[in-house]
Amino acid sequence: MERSAVITGIGVILPGIRTKEDLWASQSNSSSLFRQVSKNISGASIDPSEFKGEISGRTAIKIDVFTSYALIATQSAIADAGIDKEIINRQRTGVFVGNCFGGWQFTERELRKLYLQGPRAVSPFQATSWFPTAPQGQITILHGLKGFSKTYMADRMSSLVSVAAAAAKIRSGIIDVAIAGGTESTNTGFIYAGLDFVPSAHGVDGSKHGFRISEGSTFLVLEEEEAARRRGARIYARIGAFSQANSPSKADRYPTDAHAFRRTMRSVIGNRQPEIVISDASGLDCVENAEREAIADIASKSIMARPKERIGHTFGAESAVDIAFGCLMLEKQQQSPHFIGQPVSIERIVINASAMGGGVASLIIEHGSAS
Repeated sequence: MERSAVITGIGVILPGIRTKEDLWASQSNSSSLFRQVSKNISGASIDPSEFKGEISGRTAIKIDVFTSYALIATQSAIADAGIDKEIINRQRTGVFVGNCFGGWQFTERELRKLYLQGPRAVSPFQATSWFPTAPQGQITILHGLKGFSKTYMADRMSSLVSVAAAAAKIRSGIIDVAIAGGTESTNTGFIYAGLDFVPSAHGVDGSKHGFRISEGSTFLVLEEEEAARRRGARIYARIGAFSQANSPSKADRYPTDAHAFRRTMRSVIGNRQPEIVISDASGLDCVENAEREAIADIASKSIMARPKERIGHTFGAESAVDIAFGCLMLEKQQQSPHFIGQPVSIERIVINASAMGGGVASLIIEHGSAS
């Protein structure tokens, strides 16, 4: 029998957002958490006091905050899924992480020590705390998971790739359960300065504005569908087709050709139009124009949603945020908490993402009862 992967748990930590209910409400919240963080970039950050005491002191000294965010989000996702960790087969439970930058808060602090105090002042955990696979390792250690696991670095597509990869491993029978999503900490001078020097991040080519960056983590629990139904799990969504493409581009530029968006969207949609397309919403006119052109060609009857406009770009975590928001749309059968108008039956949602260097990806999620 053909296997399929479903989403049964959502965990999130973002600026001003700690629960899936907060995530849903964020789309009707008019207050802004963004501030100018550099010459060309505005950003939002998480107050460390919000999660004080949630990570043990023994672990906290070893890890960067992007790993802390991942640990918090995965704990929430597991609780939301109602999975009994004592019963699941840990040999067949994997961890899939999307990340872009690694752990620069820890690194920035330790490099300052190196410069001011010398090498003996640098933490012995510097190398492991920075490494982009650190969240994957710490999640598996915390929960004793031993199934196939992997970290993906694909700029703002990272967590779309990680969730799609987790679903593929479940379908192929390699694992039965996955914790998949992404995590990012952008609240550091190194990242702000770096993005200031990337032209496409701050609205070149006539864009009205560039990135509004954010940070945090979103993780999802994925399960093999029949097993999830047997245990009576709440199913937010079934994961459908995934597609990637590349539009030739400079390494520091995003795709500006509608063909790549058309290719991935056509591949995942097939002959059945989705009710919603969750846009890449880059904030860069040249990219947005290409995506809109593709949507008009491939999914002209679909409603376009843009949750990142309120939340900001969380890079390695942002596609997981979009998937989580799509799950809530499917569960609530609403486009947003403030939607006024004729109700629409929502059965299929496409999530788009893009990456520097010309990468484009699309993933489809479906209502759990859809065939």
